Amino acid sequence: CQYERGSDGKVVHFLTSPRICQFEFIPAGWNSQSILDFIAKASPPFHALIDTGALITGMSNKAVADYLLKAGLSQMKGVVYLD
Repeated sequence: CQYERGSDGKVVHFLTSPRICQFEFIPAGWNSQSILDFIAKASPPFHALIDTGALITGMSNKAVADYLLKAGLSQMKGVVYLD
């Protein structure tokens, strides 16, 4: 598989742009469920979850998607996940 020249740089640029992405501090005592509850009920809503630190453990990507839909995300029509 060949990537288009400059694609990696564009991805890094957008994922580190404060105009597009933000971060949240998580209080002590968090667990996978508390993070997902926070995401599912956030206002304004999150539009992407990129778990680069593998914080959501013990759940498949499909299970995370199902949990998010059941726990909130009332303004979303669905969830896309990689399996």
